[in-house]
Amino acid sequence: MDTRLLHYFTVLTRVGNITKAADELHTTQPTLSRQLKELENDVGAQLFIRGKRSITLTDAGVLFEQRAQTILNYLDQTRQDLHAQTKGLAGVLRIGCVESRLSQSVSDWLADFQQQHPNVTFSIFSADGNSIRTQLDQGKLDVGFLLEPVESAKYFSHIIPVTETWGLIMAKTAPLADHKTIIGADLTGIPLIGSRRSIVINQIAAWLHIDSDSLNLRGERNLENNVIPLMLNHGFYDIGIDGVLDFYPDGPLTFVPFNPISQTRHTLIWRKNQQLSPIAQAFINDVTAKIRAMPI
Repeated sequence: MDTRLLHYFTVLTRVGNITKAADELHTTQPTLSRQLKELENDVGAQLFIRGKRSITLTDAGVLFEQRAQTILNYLDQTRQDLHAQTKGLAGVLRIGCVESRLSQSVSDWLADFQQQHPNVTFSIFSADGNSIRTQLDQGKLDVGFLLEPVESAKYFSHIIPVTETWGLIMAKTAPLADHKTIIGADLTGIPLIGSRRSIVINQIAAWLHIDSDSLNLRGERNLENNVIPLMLNHGFYDIGIDGVLDFYPDGPLTFVPFNPISQTRHTLIWRKNQQLSPIAQAFINDVTAKIRAMPI
């Protein structure tokens, strides 16, 4: 398959109109339409439905667009890696990291790595574990730093001895803010915001000896910023980690830990069955050596 057709299709899905796509690709509308028809014939499925002003992707088109973008990302990264080999270790290191107390260590590791390899730049993707794993699976990230648990079948991992304590994040004026700890019974009826990872919610329910279905989960979030007004103005409580408040020192939020104490560690992960770039491999080697030297 001509990879140019993959590029043409991703441009079409982005702009949503064949005429606009043809203008952006510096070709004619009939030529682009013919090439897209050839692409559909090649894959054996209708990828989009043409409307008067826009196109609509079929189910096959949605899947193909995701796979096409992944292929193009791999090709682009491969070109960068091959170019980098001609001038030593150089290029972009793509990192995904949760917002937690590990962020300080990751920034130190990254700064030290750049000092060793000044021709390396970085791209940091801040998100929750779900989004980081998705980006890794699509080839858009090289490595990820997130909280356990991690699917051992899909990823290589290296445990990092930096722990987070789970509890409730809330406004300092919230009714539960003066509690020393939070037990399962305290969660009855209160509006909760939780992680998008159901495995995390189930683990917390097991720690607190309650049924996860009994939790009054009113919504999910990946990062904290956009749910702060819900906590401050509408009485919501966020199930989260204490390290999040490192990003909001002396702010209007407080953290109360669960009882019994509930903690998880961080981990460095990267995909199995995937060829790492020289930059990513060097970074993993460097960081794992630093992790082994950390006190347990």
